[in-house]
Amino acid sequence: MFAEKLKQRRMELGLTQEELGASIDAELSRQAVSKWERGDNLPEVEKLLILAVKLDISLDKLFADELAYLRKDRPVDDDFIKRYPGLITGLNAFADALKKLNL
Repeated sequence: MFAEKLKQRRMELGLTQEELGASIDAELSRQAVSKWERGDNLPEVEKLLILAVKLDISLDKLFADELAYLRKDRPVDDDFIKRYPGLITGLNAFADALKKLNL
């Protein structure tokens, strides 16, 4: 899931949560990154784009499990939607933002 992949990639690069947060936005706290890694929150679309660049990872890889669930490629635990109640809304907002950027 996104949270696990985010943490794994951050650790592969030897970054602390604080360092990653500061590299995305000078005012982004370690606690915000921690919430992303626990799956409590998802980053805003703009921060997701920056995050992908800073971690040198595609958003497809970061969201592979979530996208597979939406495509019904493989089963995901029943608790998935409860953990990410705004997932579909968030992904739609992300898609709209990419369209505006002509990506």
